[in-house]
Amino acid sequence: MKKISLIIGMIVLAAGAAIPSAAAQQPPQQAGMAAEYDSHGKRDPFWPLVSPSGNIINYETEFQVTDMKLEGIMSGAGGQDLAIINGHIVQRNDHLGPFTVARIEKDLVVLMKDQQEFELKLKKEE
Repeated sequence: MKKISLIIGMIVLAAGAAIPSAAAQQPPQQAGMAAEYDSHGKRDPFWPLVSPSGNIINYETEFQVTDMKLEGIMSGAGGQDLAIINGHIVQRNDHLGPFTVARIEKDLVVLMKDQQEFELKLKKEE
């Protein structure tokens, strides 16, 4: 009888060791790792393919400042300011198509493209 109990106990322990822990099953964001999308200068797959005016957007050649909407600005500790542009959270030096985020200020974001500055201003709600 002891042998049977011992064998059953070993089987239960072996089965428990084969089941991964809850932390191992969690997505990277929940397991303490930050998930970040790096577009490598290419179009983000979540950006729309059609502009509000109904034109097809070619992000490599036709992507304009007017295609971007500054939706919010968040001031972080230690100068880690973030902005929300077209639903994406960006910080200084991030790329949006051919544009680079140069500065994030209180109510605007300055973008650079070919040594030229462009400003996206935060629109106040009425």
